[in-house]
Amino acid sequence: MTDALQHRGPDGQATWLHEAAGVGLGHTRLAIIDLAGGAQPMPSGDGRFVITFNGEIYNFQAVRQELEGLGHTFRTRSDTEVLLEAYRRWGRACLERLHGMFAFALYDSVERRLFLARDRTGIKPLYYACLAGGFYFGSELKAILAAPNIPRRLNYRALADFLVLSYPLLPETFFAGIQELEPGTWMEVSNEGTRTGRFWAWQREPKIQEAGEALRSAEQAITQSLREHLIADVPIGAFLSGGIDSSLLVALLVKALGQQIETFNVRFTEAEYDESPYARKVAECLGTQHHEIVLETAEADIGLVDDVLRQFDQPFGDSSAIPTYLICRKIRQSMKVAIAGDGGDEMFGGYPRFRHAETARQLGRLPGWCLQAARSAAGGIAPFAPDLARQAHRMLRAASAHDEERLMVLSCYEFPDNLGEIFLPAVMERIGSYVPAFLRDGAPACDAGGGEFIDATVRYVLPGDYLRKVDVMSSAHGLEVRVPLLGEAVLDCAARIPERFKYSRQGNKLLLRALAARYLPDEIAAKPKAGFGIPLDTWLGAQGRKEIQATLIAPNAHIRELVRPDYVQMLTSGFATQEWGRAQLSRYNLYQHIYMLWSLERWLAQWKPCL
Repeated sequence: MTDALQHRGPDGQATWLHEAAGVGLGHTRLAIIDLAGGAQPMPSGDGRFVITFNGEIYNFQAVRQELEGLGHTFRTRSDTEVLLEAYRRWGRACLERLHGMFAFALYDSVERRLFLARDRTGIKPLYYACLAGGFYFGSELKAILAAPNIPRRLNYRALADFLVLSYPLLPETFFAGIQELEPGTWMEVSNEGTRTGRFWAWQREPKIQEAGEALRSAEQAITQSLREHLIADVPIGAFLSGGIDSSLLVALLVKALGQQIETFNVRFTEAEYDESPYARKVAECLGTQHHEIVLETAEADIGLVDDVLRQFDQPFGDSSAIPTYLICRKIRQSMKVAIAGDGGDEMFGGYPRFRHAETARQLGRLPGWCLQAARSAAGGIAPFAPDLARQAHRMLRAASAHDEERLMVLSCYEFPDNLGEIFLPAVMERIGSYVPAFLRDGAPACDAGGGEFIDATVRYVLPGDYLRKVDVMSSAHGLEVRVPLLGEAVLDCAARIPERFKYSRQGNKLLLRALAARYLPDEIAAKPKAGFGIPLDTWLGAQGRKEIQATLIAPNAHIRELVRPDYVQMLTSGFATQEWGRAQLSRYNLYQHIYMLWSLERWLAQWKPCL
C-alpha cells in the first residue's frame, strides 16, 4: 500500500506496525519542513501515539510555542510533531487551531483507537474503506486497492454523477464500499465501530457593508495567508496563468512581502485559450524569473493524455488536468513547492455561473407565459444563432427549476433526465432513481441564486474537481502545491463579504480586480475571465481525433458495457469531423464529453471493476 504512493513522497518511505493490535501505518515523504528530523510515521515521545500525515500546518510555530508554554517538549523542528503533540493536549479540538492543508491518521495504542481528519476545504485527499476484513485508508484509492481482498465493484451512483458533472459527488467514489472523508470532518475508528464529526463548515455571513472595508479586509487576509504559506525549508515557486488570482498573489509576494520568486505558465498556440501574453507582462512588471511551457496545436501526444488519466484512480473529466500535469512537471525540475491561485473564483465570485444563477432567479419570478414565449423565440433563432439559442434554453430551463435543481442545470454537462439516452437499459436499472443533490443534509428549500451556488461550489465542486485535479497532477511529480486563497484568514473574510462586492451584472471578481489594480497594470486587472482549459480538438488535430474515435467505438471498447453505442458514435463523429449541432452542444462541451468518455474507457481498462 505504501509503495503505491511513492510518487507522492519520493524523499522517504517507512511503515509502522503494531502486530498485537493488527494495525499498520505507512508514509511516503516529500520533505519540506525539517528535512532531517520530520520522518514518518512519527511516534510520540512516550510511544503511545503514532501519526502519518500529508500536508502542511502553516501556523505550527505559534502552536508549538503555546504547547511549550504548557510543558510540552519537542525532539524535532517539524510541523508533524506539533500536530502530534496538539492532539495529545487537546484531542480532536486541536483541529480548530490548525491553519493548513492536511489529511492525517493518528493511532492511540493504549485506547486502540484510530483518529483521521481532513482539512477544511479538502485540499488534501483522504479515502477509506470499512470492510469485514478491516479498516483501510489512504491518500489515493490505489493505496487501498493494493491491500488484499479489496472488492473492485462499480458504484453506479458515482457513474451517473460523472456523466452529469464530470466527477462523483463526495463522499462517493467509483468503487462501491470505498468512500472519501468529507472536508472539514474527522473520524474515529475502534473495535466499537466508527464515529464521525464536523469541525468546520463553509457558512456565508455577509456582515461587511462598506466597499472600502471589504477591500481592506481582503487585502489583509490574503497577505496574511500568503505570509503563512511561505513557511518552508526549500525554495517556493508560483503558478502564473495571467489571470487575476495568480497575478495578484505573485504581485503581493513581490511587492508586499518582498519575495524573489520564479513563475511558471503554459502557453497555447491557439489565441482563444492562450493567456501567456498577460502572464509575461505580469512577470516583466514584477521582475520574476519566468518560465513558459509551450503546448503546440496539432502536436498532441496521446500517450501523454493516457499518462495523465492513469494518475487518477477514478474517471476524471476535467481536461485542464493536461496543462496542469505539464506545468507541475516543469516546476518540479527546479523546486518542490509552488503557490497557486485556486480558490479565488470560489471565494470571490469569479465564475459567470454565479451571475447566471442570479439572472435565473429573477427570470423564475416572471409569469409562466413569459418564459414560454422566450423559449419559442430561442427556438426561432437556433438556425442562425445556435450558440445564443443554446445558452437561452439553458437559462430558461434554470429559471423554471427550483432549489438545487437550478444549480445543476447551470453547471452540468448532461442533464440528469437525459441519462436514459446515454446508458444501456441494464445500467439505468442499476442507477435507479437518480437525483443529484447539491444541497444535501436536509438543507431547506430556497429560491437558489448566486450565494447558494457559491455554497455548493465550495462544498462539492472545489474538492471534487478543482482541488482533486491539482493534488493528483502535482503529486504525480512529487510537487507540493499551496493555495493561499483557501487559507483560514481568507475563508473567514470571504464569508463576511456580501455577493454584491464580488460580482454583478457589470462583471465578476469585482473586489479582487480592485485589489489587483493597486499592484498591476490596468489591462491585467480588467481582463476577462478565462478558464485554465485546453483546446483539445485542435491540439489533437484531425489524426488524433480519429484515433480517439476509433478507441471509443471499437467493438472491444469497455464503455460498450455501459454506454449506448449510438450515443458514442454520435459524439465521436461530430468530434472527428468537427461538424455537430451547435444548438445542442458548445465546442467546449463537446470535447469535454469526449474527454469524459475517454477517461471512463481508460479507467475501466486499468482497474477492471466488477460491473
